[in-house]
Amino acid sequence: MTRRRSTTVVAIVVSLAAISAGTWGLSKWRPFEHEPATIEWPENIAPLITYIAITTDLRFVESIDFQYIPDVDDYNTAAGDAVEERSAERLAELATDEAVGRALGLWSGDASLTESVDTIRAAAPRPARWRPAENVMLINARDESAELAPAVRADLVVYLTQALIEQNFHLIEQRQAAETSQQFDALAAVHIGYALWIHDQYVDDLSADDRERYDSDSAAQSETYADSVDSVPATFKAIRIAFQVLGPVFITALAEDDPALVLDALRSRIPTALDQISLPAAKYLRNDATESIDAPLGPSRATILQSEQLGPFRLFLMLATGLPANEALTASDGWGNDRITSYELDGRVCADVHVVADSPDDADRLERGLNQWALARPSAADALVGRDRVHLYASVCDPGTDANQSTADNDDIEQYFSRADLLRQQAADTGKPALAECIATEFFAQFTYEQIQSASLGRELEAAFVAIEEDCRNSL
Repeated sequence: MTRRRSTTVVAIVVSLAAISAGTWGLSKWRPFEHEPATIEWPENIAPLITYIAITTDLRFVESIDFQYIPDVDDYNTAAGDAVEERSAERLAELATDEAVGRALGLWSGDASLTESVDTIRAAAPRPARWRPAENVMLINARDESAELAPAVRADLVVYLTQALIEQNFHLIEQRQAAETSQQFDALAAVHIGYALWIHDQYVDDLSADDRERYDSDSAAQSETYADSVDSVPATFKAIRIAFQVLGPVFITALAEDDPALVLDALRSRIPTALDQISLPAAKYLRNDATESIDAPLGPSRATILQSEQLGPFRLFLMLATGLPANEALTASDGWGNDRITSYELDGRVCADVHVVADSPDDADRLERGLNQWALARPSAADALVGRDRVHLYASVCDPGTDANQSTADNDDIEQYFSRADLLRQQAADTGKPALAECIATEFFAQFTYEQIQSASLGRELEAAFVAIEEDCRNSL
């Protein structure tokens, strides 16, 4: 079996935070009521607009302000994220998130979310940046006649496609109005996923010389960014980029099944959770809706701090602290919905979790995973697990910054992300997303990422992949 790392994940995945901004009024998508006026685009932008319009079969309905900033320092100042001034209330919320994350085993010790966010925001911006709230595109270049490097053009393809999607489908304000964090993440995944899908087609169409320059510049940018955020916990970085990694997988699967489904996902049949994004054939195309669920009430004497969702990816990170990564991934696939309530009781921050599984078999796997997770918690966490049919319950407290506990590492994270890469590759190669999903899920259910990377298992992995592919073809 051969695997190739997605261009997207290597080159783009970390610094496209602009999609979380925006202040348009809430509105539903509607067909064009009239033919939009002709828009004049800058000389070095017009070819990109033409490429995007042809590839998407969509049209821009309003212009964008382009600002060219040739000086690197001036550009970094304009395009970088401003220092965030946090109120006492916001700092208290971040402290709660840190404590809940320690309780769940997402990170340990004195990992600071405030410092992590600031470190990520302080990283140098890419040479192009979209600010949707101001409807402006910032470019580190002399002017509209300047020749733009292939990597800069590819970044602009991403941002311009996002702007095009926003003009047509208004996904940013739908994110802001989302009722749950999973709806928020699913909308983000569709938005960035389609833009990255167009980006990858653009990169594939580059000339040989341009592709070589693109690969070199993108690798250098990624390395520089990785070095600048090295101090941030791996799990925190992974949580922030999960929707960016998974989004192109979803779009690829839909495009291979029926291109019309892509516009449906942007327009009228928007996915509601990341499990539909990561497993599109099983959970989106088959219309596997999220299960109904109630949030835990918390103890009567407790001060409730917040109520939110874990989602399937953070659940996987939890389970990976007690199970082999392949088992944790399979168990987390059974996620149907969840709610988590955090509270303060007797001076400690604790959390009650309610997870509903898709089926009794899924509940069996989740029960085992949560039991192993509880055993892996420090004794000071006082972790408890219970079950009622397909409903799983857990209670856990912050063990403190001095507690010694294991957390998911990079290999565990790659279990999730590399399966997405394989699913996307197989969907593109076979044109059959259900087959691709069968192959990817079964292969990563049988082997951990660490085993897949082991040279000593090469022949065994090849044989297993061939057998899995044959079984999947026979079963579909």
